[in-house]
Amino acid sequence: MKLQPESKKELTRIACGTAICTAVMWVIFAALHLVGWAKFDSTVILGSLIGSAVAIGNFAGICFVVQKVIDEQDEKRRKATLQASYNIRMLLQALWVVIAIAAPCFQPFAGALPLLFPRVTIYYLQITGKYKPLAPAGPSVDVSVEDDAEPAPEPEAEPRDEGGET
Repeated sequence: MKLQPESKKELTRIACGTAICTAVMWVIFAALHLVGWAKFDSTVILGSLIGSAVAIGNFAGICFVVQKVIDEQDEKRRKATLQASYNIRMLLQALWVVIAIAAPCFQPFAGALPLLFPRVTIYYLQITGKYKPLAPAGPSVDVSVEDDAEPAPEPEAEPRDEGGET
């Protein structure tokens, strides 16, 4: 399946933002290493590179699945596909976090933190006005949850005095 141009554009923006955030994280780790508060070695680099790849892959998964279900006519099947995709993507991210924590070849914090970078990128794009979510296409529809379509009776103008506390 080929991504639509708009999806490619958003995926590229997320990938670039994640790369920038990863570079900033490396600078922070290097600064903390200079003062002796953290190690900056290959475990930080490897963990952050794989964590960034998982984060970008998660966003790419969103793009592919949403593009796939747009043409689906059956609402239940569309929701089931989206839910299955969400569950699989969350499971893969959780699996990566467990591996990043358990494996000694990864720095746990540097491995898990990049999973938040796409969200940081989206916030940055929204704050700077470079990304605006699409507005709903049609006018909003007021949906009643009541069975009958008759309006409720108007309340009385004068409150009734039926006793009770004053």
